[in-house]
Amino acid sequence: MNIINGQIITPDGVIENGVIEIFDGIITDIRENSSKFGDVIDANRGYVLPGIVDIHGDDLETAISPRPLAKFPVDFALLHLDRRNASMGITTKLHAIAYFEDELKSRNIGTSKEIVETMARLEDEFLTHHFAHVRCEISGDLKDVFEAIESPLVKLVSLMDHTPGQGQFTDHTRYREYHKRIYGLNDDEIDRIIRKKSGYADELVQKMREVAEIAHARGLSIASHDDDSPEKVELVHSIGARISEFPITLDAAKRGRELGMTIAMGAPNVVLGRSTSGNLSTSEAIDAGLVDLLCSDYNPSSMLYSAFILWKRGVLTLSDAVNMITRNPAEAVGMGGTIGSIEIGKRADLLVVSERMGIPVVTRTIVGGEVVYAAGGVR
Repeated sequence: MNIINGQIITPDGVIENGVIEIFDGIITDIRENSSKFGDVIDANRGYVLPGIVDIHGDDLETAISPRPLAKFPVDFALLHLDRRNASMGITTKLHAIAYFEDELKSRNIGTSKEIVETMARLEDEFLTHHFAHVRCEISGDLKDVFEAIESPLVKLVSLMDHTPGQGQFTDHTRYREYHKRIYGLNDDEIDRIIRKKSGYADELVQKMREVAEIAHARGLSIASHDDDSPEKVELVHSIGARISEFPITLDAAKRGRELGMTIAMGAPNVVLGRSTSGNLSTSEAIDAGLVDLLCSDYNPSSMLYSAFILWKRGVLTLSDAVNMITRNPAEAVGMGGTIGSIEIGKRADLLVVSERMGIPVVTRTIVGGEVVYAAGGVR
């Protein structure tokens, strides 16, 4: 298969009129365009870019439980989410699976175990590639987390602490409002969670060290989460975290950069122009040169659009903006050798993108050299 007549976005620039040759699922050549030959996809002057790599997506939780009292089968949710992600250009997905307290209803250990088991069982049915990002709530029992990390599907472990009084919940009132709105909990249920979490306060650092030790032994990337101060960043870095996920303040992001950490922020924040939680704006952090990669968080369709917004506003070159959703996240979780950029020898996970009313839309999604999604716009 060959892709011709496209604006090919490489890690370092754009080939305005190029061709990509693919053989046996691998990119074998990238060059200036030539006449049509063999089995081709004509990009029709659209953009050709690597498949998007999303290392933190919460949309599976919503697919399983779109409302507090509705819970759909995990296999049903995964199969249909796989198709939706393909249509949005996400070819490699790390589902952010929460190993939280059972009181958080849809986010509980039982569901988390079922998700990983179902992902393994359905691997041959998927159009795209699925992995797990284990969100480890350290203010709880870690036995199930240790078991989960052993799965070969796990590519990332994040250290999370949602105890009220720090992180994104420095204000106890915000903590209550959030858990009432998102999980439908009442005050008595929230009080019980707070008491339980507070009981682990003296053990948190040791718990983080235990998780990090096991993750390191498996060769997994480790992320911190909701870093709210330079001191918090220094602590998690000393434990082994090399990714800072969603730093809450500019000072925390700056300290992460000084320590050489990879800074991950939310793509929806770029599209909206603000944080829905009132925390650090992704655009502000990017303007300060403090963001390395974007992830979908709760809205996968924002990934592609956010890169084009950053490019069209003149904040980043097109290549650098695309790297934020492709090469950089792939490298952050140790997958950069095979995916994340258009380079000879890498797997042919590719997108053909056109624009509708100034908004980028996927017209072809190619995984391993095979077209898995097609819509109008190219021949």
